[in-house]
Amino acid sequence: METMAEQVKIQTRKEFEHFFKANHTDLVLYANKFVQQTDVASDIVQEAFVKLWENKSKIVANVSLRAYLFKAVYNLSINHIEQRKLHLKHHQNIYDELLDLELDYYKDEKSILQDERISLLRKMLKELPRGCFEIIQLSRFDGLKNKEIAKKINTPLRTVETRIYRCISRLKELIAIAK
Repeated sequence: METMAEQVKIQTRKEFEHFFKANHTDLVLYANKFVQQTDVASDIVQEAFVKLWENKSKIVANVSLRAYLFKAVYNLSINHIEQRKLHLKHHQNIYDELLDLELDYYKDEKSILQDERISLLRKMLKELPRGCFEIIQLSRFDGLKNKEIAKKINTPLRTVETRIYRCISRLKELIAIAK
């Protein structure tokens, strides 16, 4: 049921203060249901009351001033949520762009380091006996399976496996010396 204060426009500061005190807590609780942050809800209610005071002579509430204010708080809460979504989307886009830039930067840096390592590895491979170089090339760089290598170089599978083991052991020694 409406009170007389709600049926009459708020004209004086005293009427406004009384209306504010009577409705502030309920409106903050109402706004908080939407925004789920008490400080933000309080700011929204404050904004609604400021607009009410600034437009007190222009506002025509067909139902009641209290209902009018609840509707205003609802609209401000929804606007806040929509702005927050846009804000988060914008920040997510910026974050994604920065992440892409960072990945590109490190990818380039990593590829330079990989190129240097591969170049050093190829130099070390050339220091190995010819048979080792060929088997490592086929196994590690061309991606062939041991059976495929054996067939390609017409060598028994066990010989290929032994050579790969010996070549890798020798490479480990060369790498240890290079450090």
